[in-house]
Amino acid sequence: MKNKYLKGAHLSERKFKEILRLFAEDLTATQIANISGVSRVTVNSYLKKIRQQIARHCESLSPSDNHNRSVAPARLTHASPAEDGDVSVKTEVGRTVKPVVFGIYRSSDRLHTEILPDVSRSMIHSVVRSSRSILEMQGAAEKIRRFSNVVDLGQYRLYNLENEGAISIADDVDAFWGLTKHRLAKFKGLNRSTVYLHLKECEFRYNNRNEDIYETLLELLKSQPLSLS
Repeated sequence: MKNKYLKGAHLSERKFKEILRLFAEDLTATQIANISGVSRVTVNSYLKKIRQQIARHCESLSPSDNHNRSVAPARLTHASPAEDGDVSVKTEVGRTVKPVVFGIYRSSDRLHTEILPDVSRSMIHSVVRSSRSILEMQGAAEKIRRFSNVVDLGQYRLYNLENEGAISIADDVDAFWGLTKHRLAKFKGLNRSTVYLHLKECEFRYNNRNEDIYETLLELLKSQPLSLS
C-alpha cells in the first residue's frame, strides 16, 4: 500500500497520519487504538518505529563527542512493542538493581540527555556533597562532569551538579524535568528497555515545544521514512 511515510505499510497513508497526529497529541497506544480503530498491537508497533526515528534524530543533533556513546543500537532494538509499560522505573529497587540514571546538558539552544549505565547513586551523592576525593577514586568525575544535572529515575529525583564551567540552565531543566515526569507517570510504569526511547521522545518534544509537533514529525518522516522490515 502506498505510503510515503512508512515503507511496506499495510495501512493507508491517511490512517497512518491519523495515528501520527494522535501520537503528536501525546495519547497512549490504548487511546490511539480506541480512536483510530486500529489494533493496539499494530499501534504499538508503529509507535515503536516512530520513537526509534525520533531517537535517531535526537542522536544526530547531539554533539559529536557524545554521539557514539548515546546511540547504543541495542537500546533501539529491545523496546517491547506489546505494552505501553509493564515494569515501573519508580520503585523501591533492591541494592542489587542499579537505578536508571541519565544526564542532562545543553548545547547551543537544545537540551540533550544521555543514559549513564556506569553512574551509580553513590557517585551522584559524591558530586552533590562535593566529596571530590571519593569521586575521583570512583572515576565518576570524567563520566558526569559535562552534565549540569542528572536524574535518578529509581527515585524520580533531579540533582543539580553545579559543575565548574557548566552552563546555568536551571529554568530549562526544571521545565524539561516537569514534562518528563508527567509523561513517564502517565504510563504507570515502563519496561526498563523502553526508557531510552521515551526519554528521547521527551527530549524531542521539549526542544520542539514551540513548534507544531505533528508537522515536525511529518517533515522528519517524509525525509526519513519508517520501514516495517
